[in-house]
Amino acid sequence: MKHRQLLQRLWHSPYLWRSSFYSGAQMGMQILLGVGQIWALANYLPRESYGLWGYCAGITGLVSIFTLPGMGQMITYGAARQMDGVLWAGVRIRLLFGSSATLLLLLIAGWHWYAGQREAAAMLLLAALFLPSQLAFDSMDAYLNGTGNFKAQFWRRLLAQGTLAAAITLGAWQTGSLLVCAVMLYGGGFLLSLSLFLTLLPQRRNRDLPDDFLSLSRQFSLQSIGNTIGHNMERPLLSRFISFEEMAAYNLALAAQLAVGMGRLVDRILVSRLADPKQGVTIAQVRWGMQVLFALGVLGYLVLFFLLQHLIPLLLPHYGDALPLMAILLLQMPFTWSTSLGMSWLLARPEYHPYYHRVTWLIMVARILLLTAGAFLGGSRGVAWAWVVLECSNFITVYRVTRPGTTLPQSRSQL
Repeated sequence: MKHRQLLQRLWHSPYLWRSSFYSGAQMGMQILLGVGQIWALANYLPRESYGLWGYCAGITGLVSIFTLPGMGQMITYGAARQMDGVLWAGVRIRLLFGSSATLLLLLIAGWHWYAGQREAAAMLLLAALFLPSQLAFDSMDAYLNGTGNFKAQFWRRLLAQGTLAAAITLGAWQTGSLLVCAVMLYGGGFLLSLSLFLTLLPQRRNRDLPDDFLSLSRQFSLQSIGNTIGHNMERPLLSRFISFEEMAAYNLALAAQLAVGMGRLVDRILVSRLADPKQGVTIAQVRWGMQVLFALGVLGYLVLFFLLQHLIPLLLPHYGDALPLMAILLLQMPFTWSTSLGMSWLLARPEYHPYYHRVTWLIMVARILLLTAGAFLGGSRGVAWAWVVLECSNFITVYRVTRPGTTLPQSRSQL
């Protein structure tokens, strides 16, 4: 009966209908633009250049740990509690730390230039000039997510991502040049993010900060280091075991992560509602919701696997070796979709923050170890299977933690 009442309340909730529409539309737009961009790069760039594109993306992702990507969680957490001071405070801190990322990328670009890898060096140089600041200004997404302003978030990201995808696609089509596409990605991305951030900043409702802003910022930022390493390490690591031509197939296979990432819809839609004790959502209902999302993920996997078997040979006949990798990576879907709800609950409720931080650290260490082992043992297929094992383990861990009657662990700090 409780689950039926919850479904009825969700069905009649204007907030959830509105947020679901805009967040779903944004996610659909991201997938379409992402697939279109991937298709253009794979089709119009030489295969080795497309592999190099993914390699450099992995390096810049690793270096982005110095921009404190975990600050976005702090911004969402504060904005959901109507404390808008977290926006500028978070961006200012990320800009300050981003100077270290710029310096490190310049050093890495110099090393590639010295080693004779001129294309990689030029792409990393462009990233050093623009990417750290762009990532800081992109914190506006976390703020809009926390405030529940999904309409503004949708239109801002549509403008930014649509413009970038069109520019990169046009550059690949007209020139077939990796560097032209890199200019569009990094230079254009920085200008768009800066413009959108400056239009958002005056709309803050106040400049309040949570009392625990500094302590939570440290925790989220420290956790983001391991998470960022885990999510970006596989391509630089794989470059030691496979060629850039083979790396291109893995880049294309990562398009499967777009569908897997649809689980983030749960975070965007429900985190501000789960954070409000007045909503009356119980941990038993969260656990039931995880079961529903798991079933939907299984259905989604079957549908996408059927479609990919027909679309890949038709649209990208030279990338048939990417299809088995996609099939493996898509196995993450039911686990990731379900886990997203459990992690949203742990993040949204302060009394569960000790669990959230412990689970996050556990996932972080497991991700690094599993991806490293997968690369050594099986190359790109080994890494793909490592992702599946990791997400399955995450699901089991979070599902066990979010069980009724769980005893809260003691924490040294009151979160």
